[in-house]
Amino acid sequence: MTIQTQSALLASIVLLALAVGVLIGGRRTRPSVYFALLSFVLSFWNLAEFLAAVTQSEMWVRVGYISGLFIPFTALKFFQSWLNAQTGVVQVASQVIGVMSLALLPVVFSPLWSAPWFGVLLFLYIYVSLLISILLIFLRLRRSLGPVESARLRYLGYGGLSAITLSLLGHIPDLGAWGVVLIYMPALAHVVIVVFLYFLSQMLLQYRLLDLNELVGKLAVLVALVLVLAALYAVLAVWIDDATGIFFFNTIIASFVVLILFEPMKASIEETVNRLLFRDRFRFVRQLAILRRELANVVDLDELAQLILTRLENTRRVTHAALYVLEEDSLRYRLAGSITEAPPTLEVAQHHNFLDELRRQRVMVLEDIIAELAEAIEEGEGQEERATVEACEATMAVMTALRATVCLPIVSGDRVIGLLAVDDERMHEPYSAEDVRALVQITSQAAISIENSRVVAKLRERDRLAALGEMAAGLAHEIRNPLGAIKGAAQYLALIGPDHAVSTDPDSDEEPPEAFLEIIIDEANRLNNVVSQFLDYARPHGGELVECDLESILGKTLPLFSAQADTWGVGVRLVLPGSLPHVRGNPETLRQVFLNLALNAIQATGTAPEGEPHETPPRRAVAPSPPALRVVASVTRRVFGAEGQVRSREMVEVALEDNGRGIDEAILPNIFIPFFTTRAKGTGLGLAVSQRIVENMGGRIEVSSTVGVGTTFRVLLALWDSSGGLADPPSRPEPLDEL
Repeated sequence: MTIQTQSALLASIVLLALAVGVLIGGRRTRPSVYFALLSFVLSFWNLAEFLAAVTQSEMWVRVGYISGLFIPFTALKFFQSWLNAQTGVVQVASQVIGVMSLALLPVVFSPLWSAPWFGVLLFLYIYVSLLISILLIFLRLRRSLGPVESARLRYLGYGGLSAITLSLLGHIPDLGAWGVVLIYMPALAHVVIVVFLYFLSQMLLQYRLLDLNELVGKLAVLVALVLVLAALYAVLAVWIDDATGIFFFNTIIASFVVLILFEPMKASIEETVNRLLFRDRFRFVRQLAILRRELANVVDLDELAQLILTRLENTRRVTHAALYVLEEDSLRYRLAGSITEAPPTLEVAQHHNFLDELRRQRVMVLEDIIAELAEAIEEGEGQEERATVEACEATMAVMTALRATVCLPIVSGDRVIGLLAVDDERMHEPYSAEDVRALVQITSQAAISIENSRVVAKLRERDRLAALGEMAAGLAHEIRNPLGAIKGAAQYLALIGPDHAVSTDPDSDEEPPEAFLEIIIDEANRLNNVVSQFLDYARPHGGELVECDLESILGKTLPLFSAQADTWGVGVRLVLPGSLPHVRGNPETLRQVFLNLALNAIQATGTAPEGEPHETPPRRAVAPSPPALRVVASVTRRVFGAEGQVRSREMVEVALEDNGRGIDEAILPNIFIPFFTTRAKGTGLGLAVSQRIVENMGGRIEVSSTVGVGTTFRVLLALWDSSGGLADPPSRPEPLDEL
């Protein structure tokens, strides 16, 4: 068996696989059907060549001739439908070739088929017909096309010429000294034809012309897989030797293994090829894969826009990008963020045709719109063609305004809730089909994130309104009581009049007017205190944030509550490590926070002195111990989330630990809500104000409590950084330079 015979068999198998792959892997369009017919015909032609060489039977030679007669017609019909070449000349050429194929068919069944002149005539007929088919590609180049499609059609046409020229050389008889050179031409011709048709099949499956580097990448993946499979079967052949039955059994087992490993092996080889040959594309797809995982944890719209645009910019394949989100009134799309300038809004009423088409197609590529416009112009002046031209021009105008070569909708259900426009102005058509698929995955994940952000926003608004209602109720209660006392005192003074004589009898129950004036003043001061604390909560500020020595602040705060601790019978102990790092905050407001928390702990732990309101502590869960408050400072680590990142950083913790009555689990979640209080004369604003102050300093307050055991408040403060910011802050995504 010669190399020509073997290559014919392999070409037949691969061409048959291409035909089946196009039919089951894509839409049943006219070009795909004609391509499948062309591949079937070429497959039978090569199979007949193989069987004729192996069996030396004239029957297979005739089968090869019959298959060869259908090659020109199917090839011309494929290129005619695929390139949309419907001119009169092409129609006439198609009819002439069809008639000639039918006219030559009876000759194959006559004695004339074995004459040398018939073989030469048949070969020239096939070769000239294929040249006409390739000529359609170059005729398409003369139309008004974009530079990218022109370049692709050019190398497609030259590839077709190379394939049929090699086929011609492979069928030329022995030419003496040239015969040594041409002996391998048939095998090479089979390889080139298979590669050429594989290229065409990929374009039909992708619905677009491929880039040359994209084709090289796909062929590299295919060749790598073939080599792996060939090596596997070669090992089996050497191991089994002539044991045909065992070889057949092991081949079945190996085939199962190959089918199991095919997808992960294919993905691994594609990644390796892209990493080695196409680093820019690999970086682009890799960055988008990282972005897709990050978007799953984002529920804030601003953070979503920042994350998408940052990752796109880091790919180095995007010079312009714009993300638009549909507003609540559904009247316009608002610009959520962009790389370079972009229109601030996109009106739904003005661009509804573009948005409907975007929702239908799920992706718009400017180069495809230009090609569709050129075809519509060439097809004529019919009503349908004019409508297509108008639609294409309107779409191109919108995409030009958005500065986009690719525009993708963000779809939720049947609504376009946003859109993403991207471009790399350094290239005419910068994104391959694989790149576009990666972008589509990003918009799909973005749709989920946008819907989640809206749900979270509604929940936050509901919680905000609920908290506002509680604040309003608490504020009304705190204001109503003093107002009632003021009103009662004022009414009493109005009744007795200015000339009322005050009784001098010491046993008289009558209060002097001065006592009611004191009530009015006290209650007015109480009102002023409530309003002041409310304003502190509504306009929280930590003062100017500076470098703070926490040991000094705690040392100066301790005397402020030590006197009250003594009055309530509570022992106070301050525990400091050898040295504490400086924190970021404001000394005055920090003292206010520590003082407020310490006084709360003292009143919850000790015994109220005479005249103070007293709340009976519940039964203790452990053995009684003297009332005590410990203030412990230390360095700890805490986990924080920011910009879709979860990171830990060192912080200073000040824990105020008491062994008082504790806080019931039912009310523990409410203690930071404004105006929530369990005390008779409390305003319920102290803890809320303290929490807001600490949060404005970049920290937070944590609390844990057990009824009858005690409570611990932990104030976590950020370390001071020399730049004045947070030490070890969460970082934004960095460019992926080396992979």
